[in-house]
Amino acid sequence: MKPLIPLTAALLTLSACSTPPPPPEAISLLGAPLESIGPSGLAATWMQAEADAAHLAWKFDPSELRAVWMGRRLAYMGRFQEAIGWYANAIGTFPESYRLRRHMGHRLLTIRQVDAAITVLEEARELAKDAPNRLEPDGAPGPEWEPRSTTHGNIDYHLALAHYLKGDYARAAELWESCASQWARTDDERVAATHWAYMSHIRRGDEAAAARTVARLPQDPDVLENFAYAELVELYRGEVSLDALLAKEDRSAALDYGLARWMMASGNEEGGKALLATLATRPSWPAFGVLAAEQDLAREMPADAASPQAP
Repeated sequence: MKPLIPLTAALLTLSACSTPPPPPEAISLLGAPLESIGPSGLAATWMQAEADAAHLAWKFDPSELRAVWMGRRLAYMGRFQEAIGWYANAIGTFPESYRLRRHMGHRLLTIRQVDAAITVLEEARELAKDAPNRLEPDGAPGPEWEPRSTTHGNIDYHLALAHYLKGDYARAAELWESCASQWARTDDERVAATHWAYMSHIRRGDEAAAARTVARLPQDPDVLENFAYAELVELYRGEVSLDALLAKEDRSAALDYGLARWMMASGNEEGGKALLATLATRPSWPAFGVLAAEQDLAREMPADAASPQAP
């Protein structure tokens, strides 16, 4: 009698081959699946250990802050759907938490659920209206290991992006202006909000408001992290050329999106759209520049061709 081991191995192999792949983490606004891009190797091991520690801390003493960090740890590993589910459950425990809603809204944007993000972030804004504007701890601290943004600023920043994606450029500009003038405590925050406010004013046809926005920034902002946004502001103020920025290697998604929109606003529609199309295929799809590029391209697609998630 022949041994059954080869047959068993073959069946196991067949079973493994027939196992369906995991569902995508999200669907792009152009209808393409967006696969998880979590860390690998030592980084994955380290981040999983941090998530395990966060979960143990939560189980030992559940608190709003620990709930926030558990969700953030999941998101850092690319597990955005899981993070959103965690935030939703934690809001059941802390129903008045604007902090949980702020982070949940961010990750709803990440997975391209723009309408849901607006709902959650508007709730966060209402709940936070009487709260002080606290510095928000960073998951990946910058060069000085100090927080560079605030909770109120982050709520308005992400809500502005959601409205920008919906094409409500007036509301987006208003919120980004409040980020820069009311909530920002650092020039890193100011240059980021100023770039997006400028872009929103340009897209709603108010060049005068756009010029006033970039003129409010100091000549040499003290930027430690948001260099791409600072370079874009320099472009808008005529302090650096488009060609100089296009010549840079390893351009970020934020820089490429700003350059694409600048090219289009300056009359180079073909070049700008080509850069948007390239940007929309980047593997670093959680970047807001990629998300905005998808939306700009999706808006020009036939109605029956765009993703059902596209706003």
